[in-house]
Amino acid sequence: MRILLVEDDQQFGHSIHRAIKSEGYASDWVQTCEDATIAINDGHFDVIILDWELPDNQGTQWLEQKRAQGMDIPTLMMTARRSSADKVIGLDKGADDYVTKPFDLDEFFARIRALLRRGTVKSSRIIKTKHMEINPDTSVVQINETDILLSKAELDLLVILANRSGEFVSKRHLENALYDWDSAVTPNAIEVQISRLRKKVGANLIKTQRNFGYKLEK
Repeated sequence: MRILLVEDDQQFGHSIHRAIKSEGYASDWVQTCEDATIAINDGHFDVIILDWELPDNQGTQWLEQKRAQGMDIPTLMMTARRSSADKVIGLDKGADDYVTKPFDLDEFFARIRALLRRGTVKSSRIIKTKHMEINPDTSVVQINETDILLSKAELDLLVILANRSGEFVSKRHLENALYDWDSAVTPNAIEVQISRLRKKVGANLIKTQRNFGYKLEK
């Protein structure tokens, strides 16, 4: 699971970013609405933790704009604003939940887990291509009526390719979607995962465009 933290306070942001990673989640931390937009365009996130007051815009306004554009990533709004009226504004602008600073970390992570469950239920679906059927909930891929069990890393990679089957997906996009920015990713990490995936689903189904990326056949 990958979380995007949008918080401009250096000390607080560093503390929360570190706490998120200590809970075992991949976490990317940005400090402006502009950088948050770049992040969600470049990678996949399961939850956004969004501060209300940011240097280039209010988090509520940014979220309202993104909801209007179709972004449906579960979002937890966090702010020092405590009034019921402010909570209503945050929720009406598109937040799925709201937490006031300072907050208890146990409650904070319980709210994140609840949002992750909602996102999982919302996104649960069978992905079908001409050659395979992918069940993200069970990590099982069915090819020619044969079930193939994938690791989480292999499944995450295959789902990205399957959602864009028939077109090449850049290696950079795959890295951004699968790993957080602080991860120590080896230069050939994607190649290793592709190699393992090909052994399980068939080398003929995943094509390579040299110096660019990979494509799953439709």
